[in-house]
Amino acid sequence: MHIDLDLPIERQTMPYDSTVCIIGGGIAGLVLATRLADLGIDVNLLEAGGLVFEERSQALYRAEMSAGNHRGSNNGRFRTFGGSSTQWGGQILPFTWDIFDPPPGSPDLPWPVKENELVPYYDAVQKILGVDDLPFTADMPRAIGYFEPPSTPEIAVRFAKWAPFKKRNLAQTVGIEALAHLRIRVFTHANVASLSARPEDPSTIYSARVLNYARDEFLFTARHFIVCAGTVESSRLLLCSPDVPNPHDQIGRYLHDHVAYHAARFESPQRETILKLLGPFYVNGTAHSSKLEASPALRSREHLYAVMAHVVVIEPDDSGAAAIRNLLRSLQSGRIKEAIGSNLLPMLRGIGDVARLIYYSRFKRRRAVSRRAVIKLNIDVEQSPDPDNRVRLSSTSVDALGLPTTIVDWRINRAEQESAARFAHVIQSWLHAAGLDPAEWDHTLTDGAMPAMLDTSHAMGGLRMGDDPAASVVDRNLKVHGLSNLHVASCAAFPSGSSSNPTFTMMALALRLADHLAALLPTQQARDRKPLAADQAPQA
Repeated sequence: MHIDLDLPIERQTMPYDSTVCIIGGGIAGLVLATRLADLGIDVNLLEAGGLVFEERSQALYRAEMSAGNHRGSNNGRFRTFGGSSTQWGGQILPFTWDIFDPPPGSPDLPWPVKENELVPYYDAVQKILGVDDLPFTADMPRAIGYFEPPSTPEIAVRFAKWAPFKKRNLAQTVGIEALAHLRIRVFTHANVASLSARPEDPSTIYSARVLNYARDEFLFTARHFIVCAGTVESSRLLLCSPDVPNPHDQIGRYLHDHVAYHAARFESPQRETILKLLGPFYVNGTAHSSKLEASPALRSREHLYAVMAHVVVIEPDDSGAAAIRNLLRSLQSGRIKEAIGSNLLPMLRGIGDVARLIYYSRFKRRRAVSRRAVIKLNIDVEQSPDPDNRVRLSSTSVDALGLPTTIVDWRINRAEQESAARFAHVIQSWLHAAGLDPAEWDHTLTDGAMPAMLDTSHAMGGLRMGDDPAASVVDRNLKVHGLSNLHVASCAAFPSGSSSNPTFTMMALALRLADHLAALLPTQQARDRKPLAADQAPQA
């Protein structure tokens, strides 16, 4: 069922009650809602935006920068049903064991959750995203008869998978299931302003105060609340909620991202060889790409943060390949008119590129690359834990709903620059030994300067997970310390960032949380859960 809070609604139905109230209709929220509903638990899912992208909703995500420019805070978040999946590239790669349990010498913090706890959920996420079941490890090419890039004791080779375009926007897959599910009510234009407890029971969140775009107020009650509003917005919501305890000033702190730079550029003949060795390829409709990661042994010896190198293909904006990419992204975000109007003519102009893309993907199982494409080597590294990298609230400015504006204090520290620079030297030696020396290296490797890096819109932290309430916000089951019924399913809980895209692990954690809550709820449901409304009752 879908209820739009911007439309006239019978107020006597308030407060809206459910066993679980999920705040955020993005990737985590949709995965959680459908999993819980399939387990027999009724859910209210609150999405601040609409079913389609709206500028007025997106404007509420505007954040002020007080230090460096964290691009992802303003350009990498999407306030709409489906959230960031409406624009997501679909890349998945699991975190490695050393992220959860860092070896001696590594500067990373251990996770309270271990790798083996997430493996079955990684498998479930792959089914949701429609990718193949090949391993992510270095022996994958051997299994399908491809050339295997050489690993060394210092460099571990793994292969990321990319979900098909038709599976990337979860609003068009899991979201459709949620809208049709008899145990889920999806509320759009439902902006959660704050969470509140009752004075007589301060350890339990009782209600969520919700605003539509006319600033009309609605009340939602539940046995359990789960915040799935994305990294920055989840921290903002908890900061806007005085009843959420913050005795150690941890909420919003330790914001981190992946930071990256273009380390090298390839020209012919190395260009063609590097694409053959490390370029994207297809297996049964799933795209795969190579990642050269610092091994646990290297990280331990050199005190490196998780860091990796990978090849990127940059097509000219006027190429047929770029037109196809833009067409597919427009379709992914549901902008059908824009997809046809803006991309048809460039595709016709670049018909040769389009034909090569189709031919290569279907018959050669490779991604075609135009002759004008620029081939670069990127170095990506996680950030060091810094309590001064944080999300906080403005004391002087408010948004269109009257809520405090988000301020992002974020900077790139020397620790991650040094990890990236040292790993670049390792990759340089690896490429030289393979006869693949790039035509041009970043000045980092020529004059010893620190690389100029940018964030990759992979915001994490702010509500980090840990066993110690004095140094974290949520526990190993993503429950907020000091509260009995408030959980966070978001990359905001990540204590560290690995070198992999965080979405895969976040989805696995969300599924794990759903199973954890389902194990707690049966006796409670029998005791105090209200029956579903008549219009939601399961059919006989």
